[in-house]
Amino acid sequence: MSTFSRYVLKSFLWQFMLLLIGFTALLQLFDLLNNSAEILQDHLGDISAVGEYALLRLPEIASFLVPFAVLMGALITLGKMERNNEIMAYKAAGAPYFTVLWAFLPAVGVVAVLHLFLADQLVPVSIQTLIASDLSTERNKSKNDSKNDPLFVQEGKLVVEAGAVGQDGAVLSHLRIYERDEAGKVTKQIFADDAHFDAAKELWHLSNVWTTTVPKGSAAQTEHVDKLDWPSRLTPAEFSDLVEKPQAMTLGKIYGFISSTQVGVRPTYFYETWLQKRIALPVSSILMILLAAPVAHSLHRRERGLAAGMTVGFGLGFLYFLTDGIVLSLGESGAVPPFFAAWLPILLFAAIGGAWLIKQEGY
Repeated sequence: MSTFSRYVLKSFLWQFMLLLIGFTALLQLFDLLNNSAEILQDHLGDISAVGEYALLRLPEIASFLVPFAVLMGALITLGKMERNNEIMAYKAAGAPYFTVLWAFLPAVGVVAVLHLFLADQLVPVSIQTLIASDLSTERNKSKNDSKNDPLFVQEGKLVVEAGAVGQDGAVLSHLRIYERDEAGKVTKQIFADDAHFDAAKELWHLSNVWTTTVPKGSAAQTEHVDKLDWPSRLTPAEFSDLVEKPQAMTLGKIYGFISSTQVGVRPTYFYETWLQKRIALPVSSILMILLAAPVAHSLHRRERGLAAGMTVGFGLGFLYFLTDGIVLSLGESGAVPPFFAAWLPILLFAAIGGAWLIKQEGY
C-alpha cells in the first residue's frame, strides 16, 4: 500500500467513525424518546429495560447509517484534501483523479465487509433478543394478531393454518389442520380455538376441538372434544419464522425460503428481493465514494465551503435512501424483478456520479 493510500485510509476511517458514532447516538436518542415510555410501562418502571433496549437497538441503527456515514466521511475527507491542495499536488505529479478514488477502496472495502457482517449476523441476533426479552415495540415482529391474515404451513400431507401466532410461535389461535390423501383431497379437518406447545413432551395441546372426518364413499362425521394432543414435527420456531421480518433473517435463512427448504408466509419474490438486497449491501458503501468525489471536486472549483458540500451530501444521501426505499417496496410487491429492486438504485446513482465526474474531468 502506497503512502498516499495509507494517508487516505487513516483520514477517511477517522472521519467515518466519528460520523457513525454521532449519527447513531442522535438517531438512538430519538428512538428512546419515542419508545422509552412504552418500555417502562411494559416493564413496571424498570429503568434497566430501557438500557437493554438501547444496547440491542444499536446494531440495527448503526447498520442503517453505515452508507450515509461513508458518504459524509468521504465527502469531508475529499473536501479537506481539495481545500489543502493535496489533490492538486497529487495530480501535478501526473496521477489522474480516479487514482485518488482508488486509494479509498481499501478503507471502503473494510467498511463494506464489516457492514455485511453487522447486517447479516449481529442485527438478526439483536432483533431476536429484543423479541425474546419482550422489548420489541413493534408487536408484529413477534406475532400476528390478524384473524384475516392467516399463516399456512405444510407438513407432509398436512396443511396447517394459524389465524394468529403469539409468544414466539408457542401459542396458536384459530388453528385449522387439513389432512389430505395421495390425490390431494381433504380426508380430515381439525378445528381448534387454541394450541399451546408443550416443550417437555414435544407436542401441541389443542382446546375446544372439532374434528370432521370425510370417509370415502360415506357421509362426513364430526366430533367435538375439549382437549386433544397433536403430535407434530412442527415447533414454535417454524411459526415464529413465518412472521419474522427480513431484517431479522440471515442470508442462509432467506435463501431457505427461496429454495423451499423452509416455508414462508410471503411470496418467493419477496424473499428473492431481500436476498439481492443483502448481497448488494456492501456495494452501496463503495457507491458513496463515487457520489462524494464529484461533489467535493465541484465545490472546490466554485470556491464554496465545506458546509455547502455537507448540504449537498445530505441531499444526495436522502435522495438515494428515498429511491432505494421506493424501489425496494416495488420489489417486495412483485411490481419489479428482485434483481432490479436491489440493484437499480446503485446502478442509477453510480451512473449519475460517474457521468458528473467524467464531465468535470473532461475525459
